[in-house]
Amino acid sequence: MVPEIYTLIAFLVIVAAYLLHRILVGGQEFRKFSGKMLVTCPETHERVAVKIASGRAALAATVGKEHLELSQCTRWPERKDCDQACLCELEADPQAHSIWTIAAKWYEGKHCVYCGRPIAPFSHLDHPPALVNPEDKIVDWDRITPERLPEALASGRAVCWNCGIIEGFRQHKPELVIERPWKH
Repeated sequence: MVPEIYTLIAFLVIVAAYLLHRILVGGQEFRKFSGKMLVTCPETHERVAVKIASGRAALAATVGKEHLELSQCTRWPERKDCDQACLCELEADPQAHSIWTIAAKWYEGKHCVYCGRPIAPFSHLDHPPALVNPEDKIVDWDRITPERLPEALASGRAVCWNCGIIEGFRQHKPELVIERPWKH
């Protein structure tokens, strides 16, 4: 009786380890393809923002298969029945197409135009930095439509979150702000 129990326990441990491994693989797949991404549409040759059905990709990865499909595209609903050929671009290097990665690389090594402090590295748990557009308006980078983000970053200047809040308030409610005697 005792050897059978040990065999059963060993079998259950092996099955649990295998399932845990498959779940971790699915989690990696989910993280790799989550969030909005920029691709070039093969049909129009224009930049479009897409989102992968990352939950389905993760589920497929847990059973050892690869399955990518779009869950959103800026060309939808008009072109919802496209062949999704843009997925080839994402399969090669999904991180390079991630909106988050594009913005993080742009802010890397930059300093705030107002206070001069370095912009902190990106974190999902921290306040996002902003930028000053050519019209000198404060804009949160994550509020810019994804397909326009590269142009906005190319023409913008980096602003830390603190200065973005302060200067944004000054721009939106100037009647409530008393001018400071010191400069930025």
